[in-house]
Amino acid sequence: MPVQYKPLFTRARKCLLRKVSLLLTALMLGMSNVILEEDRSLTDTRAKIEYREIQSEDE
Repeated sequence: MPVQYKPLFTRARKCLLRKVSLLLTALMLGMSNVILEEDRSLTDTRAKIEYREIQSEDE
């Protein structure tokens, strides 16, 4: 009997490890995207540049 349980245990273990690995990979990728987006918003100069029309006092 113990021989039959071993393949089931190893398949379940491999499946669990794969799911955990996918979860951790998705979590790290999401965190990387958040950090990259925050870095862009802090160092992006395009959002800070404003074009102003200079008007004379006569108008």
